[in-house]
Amino acid sequence: MRFPLQLASLGLLAVLAAPSSAAAQGARLSYIVQGSYGGDIAGTGEGAMGLGGGIGFPLAKRDAGGGVRGVATFDWYFPKDVTINTTALTPTYWEFNINGVLDVASVRGLYVGTGINYTTYSVDGSQVANAGGTELGLNILSGFKLGRGHGAPFAQARFELGGGKQLVLTGGIEF
Repeated sequence: MRFPLQLASLGLLAVLAAPSSAAAQGARLSYIVQGSYGGDIAGTGEGAMGLGGGIGFPLAKRDAGGGVRGVATFDWYFPKDVTINTTALTPTYWEFNINGVLDVASVRGLYVGTGINYTTYSVDGSQVANAGGTELGLNILSGFKLGRGHGAPFAQARFELGGGKQLVLTGGIEF
């Protein structure tokens, strides 16, 4: 249980450090509301919808426009019930992602990135063998942001290497 606490602490430090770095660069902290679809929740072969949110913060500005941003998000998914020994159980699945994204200067709104994901899957806190787990993995992502400023919608595809081990399609609004 100690590792999740350390990861959460690292995320909190990133959030607290972001406003000071944003002010120094003349940029701002952004807030994200998103919906996601995970294609293979916890290796079950079943997809599920998720809702989440997060923050975005500038890391570096480039002369040619755009820059490098940090994005930390949390998604809570709603997988279908599973049946174990004729008993229907409700699984719990969530992900925490920290990514660095680079704005592609030659195509307005396009970005690419990489980062880490931390996933947790459990079935009713069950003691059933192989009914859950926690994993850490890598992300590779690309997305398109439509516009700048408050209320800019975006669409993103993220492939998880390790951790969730799935393709996640996300759409949302960044304020």
